[in-house]
Amino acid sequence: MIKYGIIGAGWRAEFYLRIATLVPDTFSVSGIFIRNEGKRQEFAKKYNVPIFDNLENLLNTDFDFIVSCVNKDSINETAQMLADKGVPVLTETPVSTNNLKGKIQVAEQFHFMPRNQAYKKIIDSGILGEVHQVQLSCCHDYHAASLIRFFLGIADEVPTKTTVTLPDKLTRYNCRAGHIAPAMVDSEEKITVLDFGTKTAIYDFNFEQYFSDIRSSRIVIRGTKGEIINNTCTYLKDGLPHSFEIIRNCFGAEESLDGFSLLNITGNGKVLYENPFKNARLSDEEIAIATCLLNMKNYILNGIEFYSTKDAFTDHSLLK
Repeated sequence: MIKYGIIGAGWRAEFYLRIATLVPDTFSVSGIFIRNEGKRQEFAKKYNVPIFDNLENLLNTDFDFIVSCVNKDSINETAQMLADKGVPVLTETPVSTNNLKGKIQVAEQFHFMPRNQAYKKIIDSGILGEVHQVQLSCCHDYHAASLIRFFLGIADEVPTKTTVTLPDKLTRYNCRAGHIAPAMVDSEEKITVLDFGTKTAIYDFNFEQYFSDIRSSRIVIRGTKGEIINNTCTYLKDGLPHSFEIIRNCFGAEESLDGFSLLNITGNGKVLYENPFKNARLSDEEIAIATCLLNMKNYILNGIEFYSTKDAFTDHSLLK
């Protein structure tokens, strides 16, 4: 059992509460510290967990680590304050300093998402040859930077950057709270070219993509012998191009009565990703965050870092 406490009552904190509810055999929330009284009352109606108005009361519970989901302005300060108390911390993004000390890891989830893990399995197989270019249009800023480095195998190299921002007026019909009355908004698209020397990346993103199907995500990964474009991989073998589709296999579709959840991702006759939570109704985002929780417990037990504050600061700086 992985036991964690939570600080904060924002949108991201609820992911950690839902994960514990949906995977109760693996995760347990020891409590949550919420400063705002109105938020405490709201969460008390939604979640059956201890809710505290005092941090020390949370720190007196039985936990393996604390998940910090405070606002961006308080992330660094809160993580360091907890670490100074000897508390292991899994902090939400972004981390904007490289001076944090102690048992701290960062909950950067995008490279743990099933699709991205499947892409990395293809890259590591070698069929694409030397991967030297990524075109990324699926997530913002430091999240995108982490994926770029993940796919290209980049450490902390500093690229040259060229950025343009384009107007992108569109109809907004969805948001974090769900569907809304359609309304025209003046949005913008940011395009940045990163040149690492022998490897390059193109970042292309509009924040509306997170909740809009009329601004689609796109991932292109190119190597010397092939490429991935979204769910299609094409590569050269014995002098001839071969293609295969990257397939999501789910329970609960059509006649399946097993409850809707991801089983695995396959392609080219191989399993590219196996869901460690295949019997739980988790979104890809929740699977990735739950993987961070698994990795945090392993970090505490074995000292194996999975996304350090140095990584987080590198990615925070890359696309600024």
